[in-house]
Amino acid sequence: MTHTHHRRGSRESLEKDFVVLAMIDPAVKAQHTYKEPLTERVTRFLDICGRHNPVALAARTPDRRLRYLKGWDANMDGGIHRAANVSEITSCEDIEGIGHAVYTNKPDVAGLLEELKDADLGLSIVVSGVFEEVFDACERAGIEPHTVNMSLETWGKTELLPKSPVLELCTMCGHAMIAPKLAETLMDRVKRGGMTPEEAAVELGKQCTCNIFNTVRAAEIIRSNTIEQAQP
Repeated sequence: MTHTHHRRGSRESLEKDFVVLAMIDPAVKAQHTYKEPLTERVTRFLDICGRHNPVALAARTPDRRLRYLKGWDANMDGGIHRAANVSEITSCEDIEGIGHAVYTNKPDVAGLLEELKDADLGLSIVVSGVFEEVFDACERAGIEPHTVNMSLETWGKTELLPKSPVLELCTMCGHAMIAPKLAETLMDRVKRGGMTPEEAAVELGKQCTCNIFNTVRAAEIIRSNTIEQAQP
């Protein structure tokens, strides 16, 4: 299946943004009748995701959600937000059956899909991105999309939406958990030299608890709209 989240931005920017996920309901009996036990297959899915240079990787356990974001160090933890490294996620043994990963280039996605095809885990995989780029990654991996979902833009009083680049940053969280005012505040802090674009990207990414935020792309957006604009 291919699916496009409601991410905004230029074609050039969105070509560096792919979300891959598997959402499994352990209560469904059919999920437990395919080859190996479900928990082992989900763990293998996360292990494969971790081998293809993710900038974000997440898995849910009974007590918490393990989250890796590129650039998020332990000294940046705060409140409910705690960073994990890739190995902590891929070696976890009590995954409840959900995994998300984010990538910045098509070759990594194609390699991931090819490995998942060979692993034959019996899991439905969703890939979000620019259609042509996702289709090409599928072709390279020797597979075809099963289903295609399309985003039909935003209808209504669109004049009330935040302006770019704030909208580009906030729409990298599919549940709208990144407040536009926070994005504006952090971008202003970067402009004044109080933090780096990479640090601001991590702070924004923390708010997206599904962990599908692309910190590499976000840092590029912030840099091009703060530091570069501030130069004479």
